[in-house]
Amino acid sequence: MAFRAHHRLFLSYLLLVGLLVVVLALGVEATLREPLLQQAQDELQRELALGREIFEGAAGAEPDSLARHLSQLTGHRVTVVAPDGQVLGDSGVEPDQVAGLDNHASRPEVLEAVSEGRGAVVRYSTSVNAELLYAAALSETGAVIRFAVGIEEIDAAVARVRWQILQVGGLALVLAGLLSLAMSTAITRPLRRMRDVAGAMARGELDARVRSSRTDELGELADALDGLAGQLQRRVGQLEADREEMQALIDSMTEAVLAFDADGTVRRANPAARRIFGLSSEPTGRPPETVARQRGFLEMVERVQRGESVSPSELTLGERHLLATGEPLPRGGSVLVFVDTTELRRLEGVRRDFVANASHELKTPLTVIRGNAETLLDEDLPPELRRRFTRALHANAERLQSILDDLLDLSRIESGGWKVDPEPVSASGLIESAWEPFRPEASEKGVSFRLDVEDGIRAIQVDPAALRQVLANLFSNALRYTPEGGTITAVVTSAGSDEIVLEVRDTGSGIPSVHLSRIFERFYRVDPGRSRAEGGTGLGLAIVRHLVEGHGGRVEAESELGVGTTIRIVLPRRPRPPEHSSPSP
Repeated sequence: MAFRAHHRLFLSYLLLVGLLVVVLALGVEATLREPLLQQAQDELQRELALGREIFEGAAGAEPDSLARHLSQLTGHRVTVVAPDGQVLGDSGVEPDQVAGLDNHASRPEVLEAVSEGRGAVVRYSTSVNAELLYAAALSETGAVIRFAVGIEEIDAAVARVRWQILQVGGLALVLAGLLSLAMSTAITRPLRRMRDVAGAMARGELDARVRSSRTDELGELADALDGLAGQLQRRVGQLEADREEMQALIDSMTEAVLAFDADGTVRRANPAARRIFGLSSEPTGRPPETVARQRGFLEMVERVQRGESVSPSELTLGERHLLATGEPLPRGGSVLVFVDTTELRRLEGVRRDFVANASHELKTPLTVIRGNAETLLDEDLPPELRRRFTRALHANAERLQSILDDLLDLSRIESGGWKVDPEPVSASGLIESAWEPFRPEASEKGVSFRLDVEDGIRAIQVDPAALRQVLANLFSNALRYTPEGGTITAVVTSAGSDEIVLEVRDTGSGIPSVHLSRIFERFYRVDPGRSRAEGGTGLGLAIVRHLVEGHGGRVEAESELGVGTTIRIVLPRRPRPPEHSSPSP
């Protein structure tokens, strides 16, 4: 059992009082018995002096009878010893036994009396089997007169005093126990309170306080502990705020951050890391192989765990391209940061394709224009041939103008120069007006047009100029790829209570599925030769997508070779800004 502080204080007080009682009980002999013996010895010496005077005045008397007479007068045992130590008389034995007593020449009191005239000693007497006080004096005749008195009364008195001390000491011990219990409890109560507060602080309850009203050292200690708790609470709060701020900063980063412990297991992975590496759960405590098994990644982790700094390095994980850097941590472990460059690479590829396609698209009509212009410089050119070259020159100039117009429109849309200006517009009226410019060409090709608007849909909330341009591009493409006798259909339906679906269907040649995901890119052509021959710029569907997304909608494509193509536009009943704004190809 472990003794606590109040136990120790309580027991120490009891032990102190107990030791004091024992010391008093044991010290009564030195403080009381010795003075009593000295007093008895002084009285015995005075009585001995009187006895010696009587002995010397009764010269010629029988020593034994004289010893008995003195014994009757004083009440003490009286012995008369000759100078040679022979006992001449003793009141303590019968007269006929005196001669049989031992020689007393070697008795301490006799030796002292012979040498110094008087002597006294306390010693054990074998004749009476008790401790006696002896006093002896040398008479003028050379004989030694000795008085002996028992000290039982002195020992009894000392014993009574010792018992009384023990009784009083026992009572004092009980009172001291009660007092020490109260004092130890009072002293240790604030200590226990401080212990409880310190324990609460250790458990994280930093608002715990002692709040002592004492003005002594314990009160000062309590105030110091409260001050420490307050300071610690402020520091921990600041650290917690910094940690949360750092965590929020790391979590909000678009770069992937992976931190590893000294043993190589994952310590932390921010949401971007979980997204980039396709982790469905928090990988904390797992080996790096659970993040990615790509050899380059594992080698990079191994290097930075060895304490090497990893400069920006290219890393490929499946279809993702990452730029990785790594640094070891001062206390072991490491941190790696990955920047996903997949989209940048894709956009860079799109940019290169755009430059190449734009250059090619512009080069073709410019080449024709230049060739025809050089031909027209010939003054001997026949009129009919001159007219044919002039028409070709005009057609390619118009084609070049169309490409530049589409590029300007696309640039204005992507740069934010165009804003949606919605208003209620008749769905059927807008579609009819958008089809009207294509009606003569459709008639020439024998292509019929059908419009199907769901009952209940009369007006739609759109930017009429933008949607008319969308429909013009879709109708142009549909008419271009629909053979003679085909059909183009515009269908307007509801998709729940929040969306309107507009579909443009044709019965043309269709689009291979491998191309469907890219037909809305700038200058992307499924059949480049036919598109250019028929006057397409390759920018129409890219403009369509941007205009639809500007309404907060989306555009989709479905197609089957030899059956036809459906371009589906899903628009909100009330146009809203697009959910995200990012560079589009």
